[in-house]
Amino acid sequence: MMILKSKLFIVVGVVSLIWSCKHEPDPAPVVKEDVRLELDSCSSDTVYFYNDIVPLFVSNCAFSGCHSAVSLSNYNDIINIGDVTPGDTANSYIYEVLVTSNPSNKMPRPPRGPLSQSQIDMVAKWILQGAKENSCNDCNSSEFAFNADVRPIIQSNCVGCHSGSNASGGIKLENYFQIKQQVDNGKLTGSVKHESGFSPMPPSGKMPQCQIDVINNWVNNGAPND
Repeated sequence: MMILKSKLFIVVGVVSLIWSCKHEPDPAPVVKEDVRLELDSCSSDTVYFYNDIVPLFVSNCAFSGCHSAVSLSNYNDIINIGDVTPGDTANSYIYEVLVTSNPSNKMPRPPRGPLSQSQIDMVAKWILQGAKENSCNDCNSSEFAFNADVRPIIQSNCVGCHSGSNASGGIKLENYFQIKQQVDNGKLTGSVKHESGFSPMPPSGKMPQCQIDVINNWVNNGAPND
């Protein structure tokens, strides 16, 4: 009888353990935000993962039927799914699909167009520099001239989706006049702040607060073409 009770106790314990594991929710993916705060100043000789690579991939590759914005913001996903070999572009799948002449393998896929040569070179440089999970502080919210400060932020984070004949939502952000239109209708700041009622931009998570402040300060200053 004692043996039977012991076995019964073990079975009940195992079932309880399975039940508790079965109903334990999966942890939500962690998306890093504001990674540039309190970091070293950026070097023009270095390609930074969070400053350069994440905005490039999210802007050009995160759309339905291709890649998720969260995955493209995650360092481990980029390294593993992209089969990145630090220091070696020839053995990094993520680089191969950017330069291949085979249209069935080339990335980004339509409706997105191919990356520019300078963008491809930037990915190559990041890999050759060790494909590091690095970031830097290149933002000063007190400087918000359109051409020097605002436009580079929008080009880095938004233009990949909002350009060409297949611009997301039919909204183009390729030049001052197109961007100013979104300022005038209130959508630009609403989207970059991820406010309720607006399509979040970028969809992977908010830009660093300093960049949002640069755009907001420029808008509040009348959004001049300076």
